[in-house]
Amino acid sequence: MKTRKDMFALARRGTARVGAATSVAGRTSSLSRTSRQDLLESSQRAALGDARFLEHVERGDRARDLRNWFEAEAAYAAALDLYPYERSYWTQLGHMAKEQETFVRAENAYRTACALGAAPQDVDPHLRFVMARQGLEEHRYPILHYKAGPQRGHVPGRPDVLACARLLWGALGMDDDDIARFLRGCASLDELMAAMIRDPRFERANRPWLELVREEEL
Repeated sequence: MKTRKDMFALARRGTARVGAATSVAGRTSSLSRTSRQDLLESSQRAALGDARFLEHVERGDRARDLRNWFEAEAAYAAALDLYPYERSYWTQLGHMAKEQETFVRAENAYRTACALGAAPQDVDPHLRFVMARQGLEEHRYPILHYKAGPQRGHVPGRPDVLACARLLWGALGMDDDDIARFLRGCASLDELMAAMIRDPRFERANRPWLELVREEEL
């Protein structure tokens, strides 16, 4: 089985394309997947030095200013498809989903922004709003923010859930409600991994290997 470090190379479709250095206006930066912390920090620099990312963001900003929420959301999502651990535009993605009243999708984006280190004052009121519109009580589903420390204790975001799904289940995607269930219920990466291993999809995806383990042939 791949290690937790390997997981961060599998976050979303398209992230493998951005491992090489990128350059805009003389700036050069690249992603580091040595650890989740390195991935978070290098994503901020690399994204803002990548013309593709900036083009998607500019398209999103134009659509947002025209109140074309659907097109803006699609543009911000395209930017984050390149750099899923870039923290700042998850909040914008959540705003665009909220404007369309797709509250589960907005919640996932806001929880991801919190997990990746967005400022609480920029996210928490909006997350509370979309939770309230779904009838969710904060004491049952707390708002959790990034804290420095061992990565096993980091709060998971949407890219982490998708990376685990691919690593543990061989799944190439998940629906919004499924992602929300794990983001609401898992306070750390260790809790996320444990929950996804307990999920029946893990056994279905790994049945031959698990049978060998049970028969003590591995």
